[in-house]
Amino acid sequence: MALLTPLGNLPYPQAADAANVPLHIQSLAEAVDGRTVLRFADAAARDAKVTAPVAGMLVWLTSPGRYVHYTGGQWQPVVPGPVHKANTTAGTLAATAYSETLTGSTGDPTAVTFTAPPSGSVLVSVGARISGSAAVACLMSANIRTGTTLTLAAADTRAAIVSGTNQCSASTQFQVNGLTAGAVCTATAAYKSAATTNTATFTNRFVTVTPLM
Repeated sequence: MALLTPLGNLPYPQAADAANVPLHIQSLAEAVDGRTVLRFADAAARDAKVTAPVAGMLVWLTSPGRYVHYTGGQWQPVVPGPVHKANTTAGTLAATAYSETLTGSTGDPTAVTFTAPPSGSVLVSVGARISGSAAVACLMSANIRTGTTLTLAAADTRAAIVSGTNQCSASTQFQVNGLTAGAVCTATAAYKSAATTNTATFTNRFVTVTPLM
């Protein structure tokens, strides 16, 4: 019966074992196989091959070009980083309820897709160059969704705000907690005016999501 190495639990034969070199090499190769950096074209190819992942597995995905590891519950980027979306086109609205689209703009909605980290917490940053047609507040916030479910709605308390006709750059940050680790989420910019008599203009908009560990 093969013994196991003390740290990696890799099998090796005893002197009394049958002299079957191919079998011993196969046992060692199979034990090492799941401990190397596995390489796959994408997550679908990985999941088709690795049907029973174990905590600590490390995989390289050609698309999107990153290392991921298995935490014991889900695959996560080895070094999760921020995701960012910018939109340089200008758009307007005069609605007093938050909207994810602007009149005259292209590329809306301005949104980023991200994977919730193991902590379930992220830092969301939004901002733009903002102005109004009157001395009334113009606000930019963000809607957070898990899949298609609205997790956290845009709110004035989580908004970048400019009041007045002069164009000003404004931004804000807010923390989102309680996301399901490994869930695919989106942060989508949302806008509103404090009064229908004020046309709010937004340009050079951005949304950034930074995972918190």
